[in-house]
Amino acid sequence: MRRTNWTSPLRVEDPETGIIRAVKTVRQAKTVLDRFWPAHHGSQHHRAEQACDDALKGKSDPTEARRAFIAAAVEAHFHIQ
Repeated sequence: MRRTNWTSPLRVEDPETGIIRAVKTVRQAKTVLDRFWPAHHGSQHHRAEQACDDALKGKSDPTEARRAFIAAAVEAHFHIQ
């Protein structure tokens, strides 16, 4: 199985709830996108979901999924640490 860990974890804070989640792997990013994202999401959310799916299937590099996840978090106004 392909490695899906990120070299450095992200901490994302939902500005509406204040909940902070640590995201260390592509699978964790996918879970956050699926379960803990605001109901209204933009185009970057869909792109991030696809990038995570591709990385989990070994079709792309985990760093691509990380970049897409960060773009979706910025679009959703999450605070990133």
